Amino acid sequence: MKNKLEHTFDNMNETQRETLCGILGETNVMDERTAARIQARIDRKLPKNRSAMRVLRPLAIAAAACAVIYLTLGFTVPGVADGLYRLAHPETTTDSYFMQQPDEHEPVKEIEQAIENTRAEDKGGAAELIGSYSGELPNDAELNKEAAGTDEHPAVDPDEYAYLLSLKPELKELYYDGSRLIVNAHFECPFAGDFLVGFGNSEIAHRHNLDMLTAHVLGTVNGTPYDFGGYGHGVIPIFDKKEANGFTMQTDIDLSTPLPDGTVEMTLYYYIYNCDDPEIEYNVARVKHQFSFDTTAGNKHEAKTCELTLSGSAPLTVMETGDSARIGNRTVSFDGLTLNLETTFLPGGMTIAINTYTLPDSFDENLMQSLLTYHEGLQFDVYVNGERIEYSVPNSLGGDRWKIELPVHAEDLPEIRSIRLVPKIVRITGIVPILDPTDGSKKGDPIVLTVDDAPIGMPAYGFNLLGWEETVLSDCAIELPLP
Repeated sequence: MKNKLEHTFDNMNETQRETLCGILGETNVMDERTAARIQARIDRKLPKNRSAMRVLRPLAIAAAACAVIYLTLGFTVPGVADGLYRLAHPETTTDSYFMQQPDEHEPVKEIEQAIENTRAEDKGGAAELIGSYSGELPNDAELNKEAAGTDEHPAVDPDEYAYLLSLKPELKELYYDGSRLIVNAHFECPFAGDFLVGFGNSEIAHRHNLDMLTAHVLGTVNGTPYDFGGYGHGVIPIFDKKEANGFTMQTDIDLSTPLPDGTVEMTLYYYIYNCDDPEIEYNVARVKHQFSFDTTAGNKHEAKTCELTLSGSAPLTVMETGDSARIGNRTVSFDGLTLNLETTFLPGGMTIAINTYTLPDSFDENLMQSLLTYHEGLQFDVYVNGERIEYSVPNSLGGDRWKIELPVHAEDLPEIRSIRLVPKIVRITGIVPILDPTDGSKKGDPIVLTVDDAPIGMPAYGFNLLGWEETVLSDCAIELPLP
């Protein structure tokens, strides 16, 4: 599951990303210290098996800052031509909706109804300081010892952080659609600046630069313990603030299969980190939050399936992981590669998922991982009623799970005659290595990734991009089945 700091960038379409790249290339959105702190946060939240493949785009080191520019510029989706049907919410998907503050949403009735249908009940929560953790989690004793200090960080003075004990979470909204569970918890407090200064709010009053992450997700479904798998997490960014009275914490859980119908009892543990020094981040406290909700209505979404068989050749950016991680572009034949697509109309929009696939003999899992990734690899031009629409870049959920979400909602269906996908392969044309993870201004010389040249070693601290190029596989287009 991707981290929240990359969320805004991922939710932009191709045109918006390119525009923002140009803006950020000329604008110092964040100071280097803040950028380094955000990069450290990104590193910590990426799944371990993705860390060697981390790509730092021109936006990524200040990904959270993109949201304010994105909203200020007022992007619109070209979508459909004048005189043809216009999508009801051309800029709204589940991602874009929930990355806004809960009181700033554009009304989308399907999403609002889905939130109401969960019948969520907040059961409250409380904070505790490290050194006094209750022992209810397996690593509590070990963490309590760290309160006295380690070789990596100083001791945690309980008096210095006693003000955090007043933190009490309020369940602001809970969304469940059978494939995804999103929990937004609000914290009303006079020291919200501690959790917002890291987003470039340099003038906001604060004692410390703090971060909050969801470190444990526990729960039962109809009384039976359940493993909720991977999740993303983070404070929803707020920018251009000199003062604030609260902040919102989001936990975003991707589910490989729907939860059983019935009542879910959940406990989330939000861990608080001192980030005054981006190179030395350490736990100082946590908040326990309990609530319940019902899954029944969220499970009632019918999926339709179809097959997409690729053919032809195209350059693909291949990233190899492990001790000798490398990156390069090479020409790959896609003949015989069959992808099983699953389309579902969810409250936040239409999702297209690739859950399984059939590989030809010439294709291996490493190539497949490079194909089903975040920003490069397989993407689609999408046409609704013959007119191209924009959408957020794919979400790679790990393993063989990949999906995109289109701003096509249930209320659009009566006017939709066709949805056509034209696959394309997007590759990185070049990179600029980052030489110092604490100083984003220290970069190496640009490296052009020429097609079919030998791959190069993966830069240790990631890289910025020089650009993308795409190859459209127009002969492999497919029309999706409609409900």
